Order: sequence, then structure tokens, then C-alpha cells
Amino acid sequence: MTLAISRRAALIGAAALAAAPRAPRAADRADVVIVGAGVSGLYAAQLMVDQGFKVVVLEGRDRVGGRLLSFRHLEGAPEAGGDSILGGYGRVRDACSALGLNLVDFEQRRGKSGPEIALRGSVIPRAQWASHPLNHAPAAYRADFPGRRVIEKVIDANNPLASAGDWIEPASVKFDTSVYEFLSRLGWSDDAIALNYDINIGRGTSAHDCSVLTWFFRRAWDNLQTEIENVALKVVGGNQALPEAMAAKLGDVVRVNVPVTGIRSDAEGVEARSEDGAVHRARFAICATPITPLRWIKFDPLLPPVLAEAIAQLPSMRITKVFLNAKRPFWDDDGLSPAMWTDTAAGEVAALRQAADSDRITGLIARVRGYASAYLDTLGERDAGAAVVAAIESLRPAAKGQLEVAGYKSWAVDRFSGGTWAEWEPGQVHRFLPELVKPAGRIHFAGEHASLANRGMEAAMEAGERAALEVMARL
Repeated sequence: MTLAISRRAALIGAAALAAAPRAPRAADRADVVIVGAGVSGLYAAQLMVDQGFKVVVLEGRDRVGGRLLSFRHLEGAPEAGGDSILGGYGRVRDACSALGLNLVDFEQRRGKSGPEIALRGSVIPRAQWASHPLNHAPAAYRADFPGRRVIEKVIDANNPLASAGDWIEPASVKFDTSVYEFLSRLGWSDDAIALNYDINIGRGTSAHDCSVLTWFFRRAWDNLQTEIENVALKVVGGNQALPEAMAAKLGDVVRVNVPVTGIRSDAEGVEARSEDGAVHRARFAICATPITPLRWIKFDPLLPPVLAEAIAQLPSMRITKVFLNAKRPFWDDDGLSPAMWTDTAAGEVAALRQAADSDRITGLIARVRGYASAYLDTLGERDAGAAVVAAIESLRPAAKGQLEVAGYKSWAVDRFSGGTWAEWEPGQVHRFLPELVKPAGRIHFAGEHASLANRGMEAAMEAGERAALEVMARL
């Protein structure tokens, strides 16, 4: 990929730069101010501190970790945010090893309880699905379980990318169309698309507003992760332990409860102004927040037009996670799986197996995405949790009175996130992504939305590394 960074060469180059004499710096300011203490900002900070640069990290929350959040009050510390460290997460796994964090593999436990199909108020026996009147899939896919797995199967069979990195190459711009157009060209009916894409949506909010190019990239990338090593790792004690350990190593470089509201830059340096009116001066800035909160930072001077447009328009995926404790295993009473794929406010319900010593079910999780997540956000946390429980009880009478909400997280209403990963609408990848990886004067950008070759935690670290190397080359 022409825009990819050679990590080893870049780090060697950074070390050489650090060893060379540098101009004296002002004692009252840092070399770089980093906005955001998720893994992207923390990784950028560590790379720069290791090379002797003066760094300050400003985090608006009262904790570090960004969209890594482990519910430690629940058994096994299930993840409200990023939940898996995959085979190709080289930076993440290296960081865990260096910090002495142990990893456990949950790959064989994921999906162990095959979900039931629940549509229009009823659970449909799997044996009846292929001929069921609600099954609108093309003949070749009628026997498949509905939803995202079918879409992934179709993508895999029709993926034009030779490798994940090809998604940003100029030749791929012709693939930056909607999922709806892609499936329609393959002969899928509107009913089939609505059933298999729009219910429990995997990306976007509908087949119309999601670029199929992002699916081509994602599936090529997913398959590469499995080829490298078929694992789904998490940090013992919760993935949040990774950014916490990174911040502990950095020490007082990291400051929480400091929301940044404005960044001013000129030929001499940058000033990041925080909500309390304090001004933090540095020679350069790295914005490592998610894409949505960048809209709430005032930049002076204004950012370049296309970059400003990207920040204003690039959506973030809406996901709400509801963790449920079962007072008793009601699934033993009705003889059905505890997991369900539904068209209700409960979204997709999965069984959690987070115990360190066994495969027993430690709880349930309802993952609600897209418009269904937006609906829950209108209710408020308490009523939204009740709506999820009521939806499950309506489908499974045996669950009546057996469920209690044990944890709840909506990322869209989180001030410092505004959603989960960046989602790309048709036509946005080639217009916006090249701008998100460029500096705007003395301001550089990191975060998973500014990654060229990865997803999730690894994307965040990739972008943090790129931004750190760019800044170090200018110091």
C-alpha cells in the first residue's frame, strides 16, 4: 500500500532524530500536547517520551482508556467497549507484553450458544427457517442464519480487494458505493436487504448510508487476522487495564478531567485551552480523540475545508450494550438457547462466558446498534434497560422476572466519544481519509478514524504511532 508506514524503519528514523542535537525549547511549554488519553494518544505519548521529548496528555474524562471500558463489578470484567485483541494486533500485543499484562483467549467460547431467530414476536425454529415466509434471502442463502453472517459471506464471495490495504488505493474509488447498490446488483430484493442488513445492523444505520468499500476492507482485514492467529484475546482483569498501565508508566504526563475546548496555532506553536480556562502551550498538538468530539473543539485558524467537512460529517457507529444477570437459567426451562437474534429493542442477545476457570454462562449481553440504539437513547438509561428486558420477556415467557440490568453503556451519548468506531458513508473514504492523516499546520491527528490499515485498538495505535513519528520528525 503506497500510503502505509514501515513501522520498523520509521522507529529507527525517530531514534536517529532523537539522538541528533535539537534546538533549545522554551521551559514553559511542552514539545507536544496530546488531546485524548485513549490508547492512541497514550501510545503516541509513550513513543515520544521514550525519545526524550516533553509531552502532556489532556483527557476530558475522569479516567484514561477512551472507548476501552471494562465492567469490573461483573464477573470476568466484560467489555463495554473494545472487547477483542485479534491475531494481527501486533502493537497492542507488544504493549501488553511490555507492560506485563496477561492475555486470555476467548475465541472458542464466543458464539458457543448458537442464537435463536426471533422475528415479529415469535421464536422461529431453526429447522423451519429455510422455508419460512419471513425468509426473503436469495435461494443460495435461504438455509443460512439471517443477518450479518450472511452479508459477510456475500462480501467474501465478491470482494474485489486483493488485500485490506487496497481500500485506499485510487483504483478502489469505484467501489465506494452503498451496500444497497451492491446487494441490489447481485439480485437481492428490498425485503431481503432489510431483513439481513438493516436488522441488527453491522455497519451504518441502513444499507443506504454505509459504503460497501468499508465492508470489503473489513472482511479482508478480518480474514487476515484469522490467518495470522485465530484468537480473540482480552487482558486479564479487563482490557481497560492496558491504557491504565500505559498511563501509569507515563506518570504525571497524563492529566484527567481536562476537557479541551479550543486549539489555537500559529508559526510559533499551539495553545490548547481547557474548559477551566487554562492554556496549555506546546510546539505541536496531536488530536487523538474520536472523530465526533472534534466537532466540539474550536480551531483557530479554521481547519482546511475538506478536513473540516470530514470532522463535521463522518458518522460514528451507534452501539448500546446492556449487561444482564439471570437469577436462574431460564433457557433450561424453555429448552432454547440463551442467545437470540431479534428485531426488538434487545437487538442481538449473547451469552457471556467470562469465568476464568470454566465455560459456564456468567451473564447475558444485549448489543443494540444503529436506529435501535438511537431509540434506546431517547428513553434514558433506566427505561432503556427496562425496554430490553421487556423485549426478551415478550419472546421468552420463561425469562419473566428472571433478568436484571447489571451494566449499561451507550457510546453515542458519551460526551467524549459520540459513538464507537468511525463509519463511512458512500463516497467518503477517498474524500476524507487522506485528509484525516495529514497535519493541519502544527496540529496532527490520531485515533482509529485516522488509520489506513487497521481496525479497533490496533488502528488507534497505528494512528498514534504515525502522528508521533510525524511530530518527532518536525522537532
